[in-house]
Amino acid sequence: MMETAEPASSSEDAPRTSTAGRPHPSAPLPEVGPPVAHGARVALGRTGIDVFPLGIGTGDFGRLAEPRAATVLLDRYAQAGGNLLHVNDRDELAAELVGEWIRTRRVRDDIVVSARVGAPRRTDRGAVPLAEGVADMLARIGTDRIDVLIIDAAAHAPGGAQLEKALADAEGLVSRGRVRAVGAHGVDAAQVLEARLLASAGYPRLDVLEVPYGLGDREGYERDLRQAALAQDLAVLPAHAVPRGLLARDHSTAGGRASRLFHWRGRLARALDAVSHEAGLTPAATAFAWALAQPGVVAPVVDAFAAHQIDDLAPAATAGLTRAQATRLDRAASR
Repeated sequence: MMETAEPASSSEDAPRTSTAGRPHPSAPLPEVGPPVAHGARVALGRTGIDVFPLGIGTGDFGRLAEPRAATVLLDRYAQAGGNLLHVNDRDELAAELVGEWIRTRRVRDDIVVSARVGAPRRTDRGAVPLAEGVADMLARIGTDRIDVLIIDAAAHAPGGAQLEKALADAEGLVSRGRVRAVGAHGVDAAQVLEARLLASAGYPRLDVLEVPYGLGDREGYERDLRQAALAQDLAVLPAHAVPRGLLARDHSTAGGRASRLFHWRGRLARALDAVSHEAGLTPAATAFAWALAQPGVVAPVVDAFAAHQIDDLAPAATAGLTRAQATRLDRAASR
């Protein structure tokens, strides 16, 4: 009895290949780059958005030797579980690099884009309204929305903060789906309270506060602004939590001596050295962990410029410091 031959598989079941054995041009494209890992997530205040406790700023992307360096850094950040990227309307190249990375990695829905935009922003064309600045940012990133719009009050025209006008512009952006949540940079405690009153009148509320804050830069935030931010339940994203001079050199060994790496001297440097050694972190990671431990702080934003810095900082986003260690640094920085 003759055996029946197995039916040949259809062309739909078998992968398409060329005559040379290589994938056919119409075959599905492979994944490009690493996916965003499922890292730790914390609530970004009342926004309904969850973020990794370490945000990456792009302030130094324009100084990178080549675009590939930004891709490597962002890949490493995604592998560590990161999902919060912060761009600034003063750095067009950085926004374009972030947008290109998001498109090639196909991770738009996994990434939270925070964008600081002036209101109004001064350019060679004069004062650019907030809505136009946001449209420019969306075009540079190549996306249809900004997850967190940070209104840059420091970029306001002289003669008044114009906060009400900025929030009115933001209201239209939120209603059209261009912006999911609204925050501010460069505001003082009085403006935070003013924004709360405006929100009760129907304007978008401020839910996020970007502020320079860290071990070496405490007075501006802690004097009055922190109390207002905590009272309004704002999610604080500190910039400069890790001084650039410390971050630039601190990449080799955990517990490296801060006094040799940065301009801090005396009590603060000694405390940072001791706590870094105890925690098994680099001084840069320890400074980051201190900022993260402060009340109201959700995710310090660090202007990283090398992939190894992600390796240094990511452990501090989840491990952190003990209360005693944070208190020791706090006392040393207060004197």
